[in-house]
Amino acid sequence: MVTAAILLDAGGQLRGCPLSLGSCAPAVRGFAWGVLALAAALYVALLSGVRWWTAGLARRGAADPRAQRDWYLLAAVLGLPAAPLLAFTLLSALR
Repeated sequence: MVTAAILLDAGGQLRGCPLSLGSCAPAVRGFAWGVLALAAALYVALLSGVRWWTAGLARRGAADPRAQRDWYLLAAVLGLPAAPLLAFTLLSALR
């Protein structure tokens, strides 16, 4: 009840936008595309960094191909949910 009172304005507004985000859709859509683009860039950078790091380990004889694959898969699985969260946090902070 208190949360609804905080979120809702006198006219059912949330920071000047209807609760359904109807009139804020262009701003939200632009923000969403920015998050998506930054998340993709962060994900590719993460996987490229892990690939570069494991190649260096293999070159020094500290890792075999199986270890390289395992680290790459671990980074891919953990980076998939982490990249959009980090992108959202960065874009929100820079807004």
